[in-house]
Amino acid sequence: MTIVTTPAGVTLDHDTFGDPDHPPLLLIQGLGAHMLGWRVDLCRQLADQGFHVLRFDNRDVGLSQKFPQGGYTLADMANDTAGLLTALGIPAAHIVGQSMGGMVAQQLALDHPTRVLTLALVYTAPSTAFIAGRDLVDERTQRPPARNRDEAIALYLDNEAACASPGYPQDVAWLRELGGQMYDRDYDPDGILRQMEALDNSPDRTPRLHRITAPTTILHGDGDRLIDPEGSKVLHELIADSKLTLYPGMGHELPQPLWPQIITQIQDNTA
Repeated sequence: MTIVTTPAGVTLDHDTFGDPDHPPLLLIQGLGAHMLGWRVDLCRQLADQGFHVLRFDNRDVGLSQKFPQGGYTLADMANDTAGLLTALGIPAAHIVGQSMGGMVAQQLALDHPTRVLTLALVYTAPSTAFIAGRDLVDERTQRPPARNRDEAIALYLDNEAACASPGYPQDVAWLRELGGQMYDRDYDPDGILRQMEALDNSPDRTPRLHRITAPTTILHGDGDRLIDPEGSKVLHELIADSKLTLYPGMGHELPQPLWPQIITQIQDNTA
């Protein structure tokens, strides 16, 4: 894992998989999620399809720069993403964003269209109006902070239960391991609150979505309790020539049995 500094002076932690000479595929994480949430096995499988895969910690999470003053929006986070590409000497990349990361990806495509080769939007939406599980999100972010590693893991497992897929077993063993790794790297629940404020302070992208010209594939599960799949339907309606895939039984997560289909969707879109 490597820290880089964007032209705007923001420090971001990232790592990579695969051959640097292959086309870059940049993965953008969701609310409060460390880049570790993009599972190593998934990243390696994407790399095996001929991509140079990059994942990174958004600002205010993991080992990337903290912004205790808050006051930023998703546009600032999109600027971070573009700045990461600049710092790495990458003119443009295929972009995959999940949840809040999909919102950042939309903003990136709108504000920095030349940096986006293709766009994959995973269980996301054009605005916070489609956060169907807002009560679940608010409850998740308003809990008292964990006092130790075990409490942090327990809280994380409880939070992720809301993301479970009705049609697939949740990989609790991996989530328990991930929760511990996130605690060991950096435990900062206040950063999640500031990211939530960024979501709330960012304008609805619906009026601008028609400006996205990058080839776009949109993936969502019909069992998502956090973000209403209707949000992805709106994205599909407004982004010209986009493709929408609704996976039966998938929640707000990427069940491993669906990886082959998801990887194929991403790969077909980049082609």
